[in-house]
Amino acid sequence: MNLGVEDLARLGCKRMLIFVVEEDYLTIATKNYYEKLKMSGWKEIVKLVENEKEDHCFHLLDLDGDKAQEMRHKFVSFLKQDQFNLKQDLAKFVLFDSDKA
Repeated sequence: MNLGVEDLARLGCKRMLIFVVEEDYLTIATKNYYEKLKMSGWKEIVKLVENEKEDHCFHLLDLDGDKAQEMRHKFVSFLKQDQFNLKQDLAKFVLFDSDKA
């Protein structure tokens, strides 16, 4: 996660969602990555979601916990934002019909 700013500016994705937790050893590095990305000139959307008073992989240890469910909901919502664009992209491809070949 220690890429140069010039490398970050060339990322090929249009959106990025970053999750961090307050009590994780990776939180500082992840927040630094987020700040570098914002300063890199990358023109796309980046969102940072922080879960307070939680530790690394908390969402896997208590799948039914409120914060784990909220995290999954945010992730699914983030993915669904691009669902329409995905359908348009897939419509561009012509499927190969082996019976007509």
